[in-house]
Amino acid sequence: MNFNAKERSARARNGGAVNFKDGWYVLNLRGTSEQIGDDHGRMLAEEIKAYIEETKQYVWVCMGIDYDYARKDVERLSRQTLSEEIRVEMTAIADGVNAVLGTCYDVWDITVLNWMEGWSGYAFDGGTAYKAHAKPAHDTISMPVRERRDHCSAFVATGRYTADGKPVMFHNSFNVFETSGYANVIATITPADGSGHKFTMQTQIGYVHSMADFYIVQAGNGVNDRVAITETTIGGFNRYNKDTNTSIPEFDRIRRAVQHFTSINGENDATSFVSIMRAGESGDYANTWLLADYRDNSIWEFEEGLVFYEVTHKLADDEKPYFIGANYPKYPPIKNLECSNDGGDDVRRHQGARRVRLPQLVEKYGAEGGINLETGRRIIADHYDVYNDCETEGNSRTVCSHYNFDKREYMSDPSRPKPYQPRGAIDGMGIDAELAKTLQLNARWGSSCGTAFYAGEFLAKHPQFDHLKLFLHDRPSYPWTVLPENK
Repeated sequence: MNFNAKERSARARNGGAVNFKDGWYVLNLRGTSEQIGDDHGRMLAEEIKAYIEETKQYVWVCMGIDYDYARKDVERLSRQTLSEEIRVEMTAIADGVNAVLGTCYDVWDITVLNWMEGWSGYAFDGGTAYKAHAKPAHDTISMPVRERRDHCSAFVATGRYTADGKPVMFHNSFNVFETSGYANVIATITPADGSGHKFTMQTQIGYVHSMADFYIVQAGNGVNDRVAITETTIGGFNRYNKDTNTSIPEFDRIRRAVQHFTSINGENDATSFVSIMRAGESGDYANTWLLADYRDNSIWEFEEGLVFYEVTHKLADDEKPYFIGANYPKYPPIKNLECSNDGGDDVRRHQGARRVRLPQLVEKYGAEGGINLETGRRIIADHYDVYNDCETEGNSRTVCSHYNFDKREYMSDPSRPKPYQPRGAIDGMGIDAELAKTLQLNARWGSSCGTAFYAGEFLAKHPQFDHLKLFLHDRPSYPWTVLPENK
């Protein structure tokens, strides 16, 4: 990926309104849903087109279906329940791209991008697709459940565990590399007056939500009226609401929850963050959400399944005011009734290993003067393997995950990731109270530790993954940076 060429192209298209720094596209979008979407589409028209065209190949190579089927299935499943403001913004993104490049994309092309993780991992019915693609058609088949990918390491701490007694939150995104090449966007959204909160998020090209799920929200007019939000997915989750009249895709719910929440979990408050996320619950992309409320320096954990959920609130003066996220279910009804093979008790797997390691790191740095941005970056870049009890260059079990270095000699389950699979941490993201005031993020594109990934070198060494060549993007080593820049 030639970032310099893309930077020049983006600046030329919009008179410099798209900035590019240390691997990140930095967008400043404001106005109505239509204005925000149209500006997004115009600013990143070439990149959005490249992403859509790559996705057309991805669903064939990695899912065995043609793009027309994928597009129609996404429309069928989401047409009835997409909110109007999200539909308008995605339509405007497509229109913006079309205006610049003369293409003919529409809202469903943009929806495919935004819902790829939730749709492909949860909503996609392999049995129906099998019938549709078979020649001649087969009426009676049996299909296994698709593997649910789980993503991300995260923690939030406050009180005596942080240097200033205020929340510090960090996150990195685990993902397969073939779907991660466009996740290098920092966008600040300023809705038109009366249309919700201003916020900054890490996001992907063409997205209306984060997907990497890191937000800092201006929840009031005061300088400390900020709420930071992140998540880690729940491993082994196996439930999904297939009712096309009631099931709202997660990407729609989270964007509206971030922009419009009035409280985090207010009693009988239909516009609380939890209530918006629960209304139209689909079960796709089930997460453990972590929130930091800088208004009172408290922190929250919201574990969100399909039928079941649990909300935990900790104050700054609690004995252990921190939460960690490592892709394992905690709430017993979710763990036992909505998940299987979740990995949380197995230190040979990434969930169990990080379930042990992340608290060790929070306790260590919390006791040594308190966690701040510097120590938060160390935590999220950690390479200690608790199963083998040693420092490593990084593997599937480390907080900064590197499946591409892992022989996987300790795993025998054929449904799990393969040796050297191109997968792992693709970024690092953090925030403290001072950055929260200005809606800025401490960001690193590429692995959290700074290790570079070059697709050509990787494929030369591991040609068993050559079918992914079209989708693997270089990620050079970039430094930690603060974005957006204050000007």
